[in-house]
Amino acid sequence: MDRSDLNVSFTQPVSDKTLFELRRIPGVTRVEAVRYVPAVLRHGRESHRGAITGLPQNPVSDLALNRALDEDMAPIEMPKTGVILSSVLAEMLDIKAGEILTVEVREGRQPDLEIPVAGIAQALLGSPAYMDLDALNQALREPRRVSGAFLTIDAAQADAIYETLQDMPTIAGLSVKDEARDAFEVLMDTGAGAIRYVMGAIAFVITFGIVYNSARIAYAERARDLASLRVIGFTRVEVGFVLLGELAVVTLISLPVGAALGYFLSFGIAAGFSTDLYQIPAIFDPVSYGQAMLVVLCAAVVSGWLVKRDLDRSDLVKSLKTRE
Repeated sequence: MDRSDLNVSFTQPVSDKTLFELRRIPGVTRVEAVRYVPAVLRHGRESHRGAITGLPQNPVSDLALNRALDEDMAPIEMPKTGVILSSVLAEMLDIKAGEILTVEVREGRQPDLEIPVAGIAQALLGSPAYMDLDALNQALREPRRVSGAFLTIDAAQADAIYETLQDMPTIAGLSVKDEARDAFEVLMDTGAGAIRYVMGAIAFVITFGIVYNSARIAYAERARDLASLRVIGFTRVEVGFVLLGELAVVTLISLPVGAALGYFLSFGIAAGFSTDLYQIPAIFDPVSYGQAMLVVLCAAVVSGWLVKRDLDRSDLVKSLKTRE
């Protein structure tokens, strides 16, 4: 969605001539305008306090820095009329494409606008609503106005560019995408990211307990039969296979069943943790399935080894004297 290096916000909506000043900064390679208009969005009895984001009419271009994407992650071209709502916002407002959205603008002359919904887009952060920049300015009767810009820069001149932007009086703030992404990754790794190791340990303990308990029960029920097999000539490995082979088959069958259940459970968990501030998509990686199955197999092998060890140490005479 965002393919820029940094974005700047202005103290107030300014003329798009300000973009030329940004382009003249040494090291700035591309500048793309954007406008954010705070507004209350209404449809029927539902309302949401947010903003309309005005984007230029070139999101499909490979050079576009900020784009609205559909459910297939393909860029959406901004229509000349109408607004594009994120799926989360459309659900909150209970509105569909083709219906009319009431926009109560909360800046400038604060007009009330009636804008048709042209389409639905996907979003991971926030609940944005997109419009063509020129169409938005025309609806507000404020032509050629922007409230921010997305920039791509030469990394070798980044420090000098930051200093220049901070000294410009019209700049209210700037956000460096790499720094924001790194901070977010640290946050996720120390929070939800660390939980996966705890969940892996819990899964190991649960699997170990289930397999070990089942094996011990099977061993207790068949101790006399297993001892009889040893007496008539079966080796320890063969006797162990008789006891643990069934559990191994059950464990292997449970892996694809558990993977299928986990697949659908992930959608429920993702939906439960998603909010209007951010959405968590359910994305599946074969490596994740491999790691989960490896945890289960390791727990099963450890519990099976412990039961096999007890089986090898069993007293054959005592087992044979046990009554049915």
